[in-house]
Amino acid sequence: MAASRSSLEVRLLAGQGRLTEEFRTATLERQRYLREGAGEIVLPLLFLRVTRPLEHRRGHYRCARGLSGLTAECLDRFHHDLDAVIDHLFARAGRTPIGSLEAWLTARLHAAMVDGYRRRRGALGAAQRPRVPAWLALALGHDRWLCELAVAILEWAGTEATAGFSLWPLTSWADRRATRTGDHTAGEAVVAREVELVLAAMRRRPTWFDKNVERPLGRKQAPVWTPSRSADGTHAEPDPVVAEPHERADARLSEFAARAVELIVRRLARGEDPATVVFEVLHTVFGDPSAASDLDQPPGAGESGPDQVISLINDPEHFERIVARVLAVVSAA
Repeated sequence: MAASRSSLEVRLLAGQGRLTEEFRTATLERQRYLREGAGEIVLPLLFLRVTRPLEHRRGHYRCARGLSGLTAECLDRFHHDLDAVIDHLFARAGRTPIGSLEAWLTARLHAAMVDGYRRRRGALGAAQRPRVPAWLALALGHDRWLCELAVAILEWAGTEATAGFSLWPLTSWADRRATRTGDHTAGEAVVAREVELVLAAMRRRPTWFDKNVERPLGRKQAPVWTPSRSADGTHAEPDPVVAEPHERADARLSEFAARAVELIVRRLARGEDPATVVFEVLHTVFGDPSAASDLDQPPGAGESGPDQVISLINDPEHFERIVARVLAVVSAA
């Protein structure tokens, strides 16, 4: 296919070392014209050099065939990368004449994509380089997988990608967990509990959690839910699931207890002091603000289950017995 006039002009300006200045001083209409020409040059290069190998590694063989085969999510990612490389071209071409535009771009594809990724995260209010702060690593017992999961949560919160009807990409994380830990028996349910465990630790710093997780997540586009249809073609809505308050409370406490036992086992296996481990883990899990979800309780109903746990472990007379009981449970687990 013959090159367009706009792409030929981009090549000419780059060869003269005038592309960046020309784009900077151009009108919006001319900038669009130059971007179209740049896109014509960058698009096949980006797909062949980056997108196709990446889709092959992901096992997306249909996506690797060509642009027409890209799924909606992969196509969105490709367009983001395309825009990032074009932005990089107009910003970094400078005044030095570029003899081979393809060679110049090839050397800068990955740097341009990383720069674009960080700018998109910044636009969402997320950290550009997610990391686990020291206080969070301590709360997670310096567990390697949980710390890696914490970084994955921070990265996911700052992207525009969605996981269907799930908030988190649990399938992908379960595969990663199996690779990292060598445990291929744990599925999405285990990872979901670990995600909640990490989130509970993160919520210990509400301001930090709001800035790095809540606000970026709130900017994601919610998936559109399409109800299933019954045999006669009408929408089949699920029956409401209603549970008694005490059943919900018991279920919450069981969930928190399972999280606590799992983390205590990991930390004790590394030889940490049992009393310290029990105190810190119970405070992290049962002290999470989301644990005391008692908004549906009438005034004067008393402390919720998590609040009672915190009160007991803060009482020296009860704490020794709690440690003994917890260690007995852990030994039997």
